[in-house]
Amino acid sequence: MVKRVLAGHPSYLHTYGFGPRKGLLLHCSLAHGGVYGKLGAAVGGALSLTSFDQPGHGRAADWDDAGDLQDRVTEMALDLLTEPMDIIGHSFGGTVALRLAVERPGMVRTMTLLEPVMMAVGRADNPEASAILTRDMGAFYRAMEAGERERAAQIFTEFYGDGRAWNSLSDESRKAISDRIHLIVAGSRAVNEDPYDLISSGKLEQIMAPTLIIDGCKGGPVMEAVCDGLARRIPNSERVRVSDGGHMVPLTRPEAIAREILQFVSRAQGQ
Repeated sequence: MVKRVLAGHPSYLHTYGFGPRKGLLLHCSLAHGGVYGKLGAAVGGALSLTSFDQPGHGRAADWDDAGDLQDRVTEMALDLLTEPMDIIGHSFGGTVALRLAVERPGMVRTMTLLEPVMMAVGRADNPEASAILTRDMGAFYRAMEAGERERAAQIFTEFYGDGRAWNSLSDESRKAISDRIHLIVAGSRAVNEDPYDLISSGKLEQIMAPTLIIDGCKGGPVMEAVCDGLARRIPNSERVRVSDGGHMVPLTRPEAIAREILQFVSRAQGQ
């Protein structure tokens, strides 16, 4: 782990693997860049991955509420995107990966999206998914507005955790999630509203990078709508489902995810 200032924000870098292909791994909200050890080890013969702690996560400096969180994370990623790389984005990290593919197409060699929370795609395509999101996340936002951070954290982890019940988590884990739950609100505009006009503008259809889109088979109509919608829009894309993975599929099924990524990168290399 190495301390590094990215886009003016103090952070820490984590590295995985020793392969000849350089890659950038973008973590999910409420985690940090150091949680992907098993996945990194499993792809390490082919890829050399770098990940960084996003604002307010891991050992990075706190989020300062200045501007847009996804903008800041994208700018931090761009500081590391110094040559064409294989980009892997999990959840919120997947929305950042999409920004990179649109804004720096020549620097994204391949893109893997793991349970990408580009909910604006699901809302645009599927009324059922939109209604479910409004219902489920409505309870989350009401808890946040009421100052009930732990209740909000519990609601959020029911849908986007690793499958463990809230009461089964340690006191330390519950506190860590509750202390950072405001970061979900900070990133919500980029997730739900498409403020960078990736959908209606046709920018997703212009992505050139070979793209792998993976879900963990437990997100129901919402994640299916998001992943299917991205697959329809991104021209050179593949759609994969990894059973029993859930939202945290790179942590719950790292070997299966690694196998899909390695096969995908090999196919892309041969194109």
